[in-house]
Amino acid sequence: MWEDDDDNEPDPDYDPGEEMKKLNALPIYQKAMEILDVTESIVDLLDKEDPMSEMHRQLMLEDAMIIGPKLAGAHAMDDYILKMENAVIIKIHVRSLLTHTASLKMEGLVDIQYLQLLRNEIEAFRLLFLEWIAGFEIDSSKDPDGWGLFVPEKE
Repeated sequence: MWEDDDDNEPDPDYDPGEEMKKLNALPIYQKAMEILDVTESIVDLLDKEDPMSEMHRQLMLEDAMIIGPKLAGAHAMDDYILKMENAVIIKIHVRSLLTHTASLKMEGLVDIQYLQLLRNEIEAFRLLFLEWIAGFEIDSSKDPDGWGLFVPEKE
């Protein structure tokens, strides 16, 4: 019915606890959790009564919260296209956080030292991200993704 349905039986050797330990041991995942912690601390400083501050608060939390699950999803699969799709989503949300730091600075809503701390964490994440995606195994024999982004359409 659905293209992504998996009719295979569950892997009897799969241990969710063990997989979570592996994920938590990844430096990029640890950095994502640090970004979430710093973001939560920054948005706690914002005035909850100010509509602009509240908008930043909600969007920044959303951006920071999506990074970890997308890393986990990419880590759990071998499919190159799906890994790259998750990587793009991660990049978009991290860059959005970076944009919010510039907006908060410009609007004077948060002390620049806190914003610089988040920017430093994002830069450290970016470097880990580059290493992480370099480890993706490209499978050019795979069927195209339908969009031509990660595996070119076959002629």
